[in-house]
Amino acid sequence: MIAAHPDSISMNLFSDHGERKYLNRRERKRFYKALSVLKELSERTFCETIFWTGCRPSEALELEYLRVDVQDAFLVFRSLKKRGYNSGKQFRTVPIPKGFAKLLDKAHGILRVQKQKDSNLMRRLWHFGRQTGWRLIKRVMEAAKIFGIRACARGLRHSFGIHAILSRVPETRLQSWMGHASLKTTAIYVQAAGAEDRAFAKLMWKQEAYGTC
Repeated sequence: MIAAHPDSISMNLFSDHGERKYLNRRERKRFYKALSVLKELSERTFCETIFWTGCRPSEALELEYLRVDVQDAFLVFRSLKKRGYNSGKQFRTVPIPKGFAKLLDKAHGILRVQKQKDSNLMRRLWHFGRQTGWRLIKRVMEAAKIFGIRACARGLRHSFGIHAILSRVPETRLQSWMGHASLKTTAIYVQAAGAEDRAFAKLMWKQEAYGTC
């Protein structure tokens, strides 16, 4: 019997009671604005890395200087959820805004370390553990007045997936960015409901010319 991939187990954007597990557009904006509550740039860049890439906290914490490209603005994550022979051997490239790439350089001295071309390249950007990372994200969520099941790193990851789909990012591209083993997992984000569907619904309503959009 073949075991299901971890990504596909209990993958749902709503709780058993129908509560959203993801941040909607307004909450994403509030979260980004609330990042200012973190005075240490290195703490902010951790939270912002998950915000811009949808990576898992463990993947962010494992990020090394060698795998940050400031010039072309992208990060290379090790896909930590791969199993078997490919465990720890698969990497994926995720683009980031150039402004954020510059912030990473400012906070961590990326270009300076990369110019040295020594063992420091294998150093990790963040030296704290997952519990500290969790607390940092929780602090920003509270400052943004976001509570409940979605006020966590997974809520950020889910919101990245939904925001990408609503921004017309192809599913295959999103699959690669999020490190999903199966496109069936990525397809979950296509099923986003509620206010996030309004962008699509408006196009439909306009075609009917009801004038009530």
